[in-house]
Amino acid sequence: MAVLSGLTVGLGQAPSAPLLQYLQVGAQRIAFESPDNTVAKFRYVDQALGRARRPSALTDGRPMSACYRPVTVPGAEPMTLLFESDEMGNTEDLTEFELIPAGSRPEVEQRCRRITVPATAIATDRGIRLGLTRAAVSKLLGQPVRDHDDVAEFERVTERTVRIGGAVDRYDLFSALTVTFRDGRVVAFSGALGDTD
Repeated sequence: MAVLSGLTVGLGQAPSAPLLQYLQVGAQRIAFESPDNTVAKFRYVDQALGRARRPSALTDGRPMSACYRPVTVPGAEPMTLLFESDEMGNTEDLTEFELIPAGSRPEVEQRCRRITVPATAIATDRGIRLGLTRAAVSKLLGQPVRDHDDVAEFERVTERTVRIGGAVDRYDLFSALTVTFRDGRVVAFSGALGDTD
């Protein structure tokens, strides 16, 4: 048996799915893996929600990001939905998202595009969404690898195999979800997916 980031994988055991495969934004599904099991592209976000990329991202040396402002429901605080590329990779590669209180990251929350979806209608493929209890999150994701100051972090490494022109490439896919609680309920969450090679 091999131990990967706190997970045990037995030989011959079916591989576990990553913690993040897609983000559902209302009726739109934004994949974090392409159909051929390679990294997703920013065009997936553009196609689903409209283009909202940071204009200077291609020239300022920072990762690509796109900012959206979901509908604020009565009694809830305004939220921001961010999508980002890995700072070390291709700026067209979609690797991360955050659903956070508006104003949390002002450096990338400039000129956010408004979308007609309430923040409560945004969820991961695992069912993580605003308002869930800590117990419900544990039931969906298991125990976190870190849990401190109402922030729970979940991680998983999954082996992937890709066939390209007869050649086989194996790599480890790292996935993570971070869930923030206030008064025992989810008030923000984020996720990332990328290979570890």
